[in-house]
Amino acid sequence: MTSPMVLSSAGRVASIVIPLLSSAQPAAAGDFGSGLSAYNRGDYVTAFRDWYPLAERGEARAQTGLGFLFHKGLGVTQDDLEAASWFEKAASKGQAEAQLLLGTLYFFGEGVQQSYVIAFAWCEVAQSNGQSDALECRDAALEHMTSAEREQAFRLVTEWQAHHSPASP
Repeated sequence: MTSPMVLSSAGRVASIVIPLLSSAQPAAAGDFGSGLSAYNRGDYVTAFRDWYPLAERGEARAQTGLGFLFHKGLGVTQDDLEAASWFEKAASKGQAEAQLLLGTLYFFGEGVQQSYVIAFAWCEVAQSNGQSDALECRDAALEHMTSAEREQAFRLVTEWQAHHSPASP
């Protein structure tokens, strides 16, 4: 049984992710900001059109935006497999919102094979990257794991952080 905290957390994540992706950059046609403006006015098809080329070129915020559109079926056919793919790309670049959303997909087994170990790892990494909403996901996953799974999850986090930490001067 999924805790009410996790279910409410998943709902809150959906309402906060897109605003968190925004930056102070002015919107111009074909950039992330123009897609965000389109998203905010409910024009998801235009948001997709603006973000897709950026995402293909590796822009992590655009990849997260596309993942969110696919996860929610906004302007595109709902497809958690596609969402997970975009979130994975952005998460591997350190995009905290994508890390949280990917962790949530693993928690619920949406578009990926369900895994509390991987859900914990992504949510812990997201939390360490400043995504405070990831604590609920991380803690809920932790409640479902055995001691051996906890060790595996902690090892994954340690390995990820060692591989992605800034180089020392």
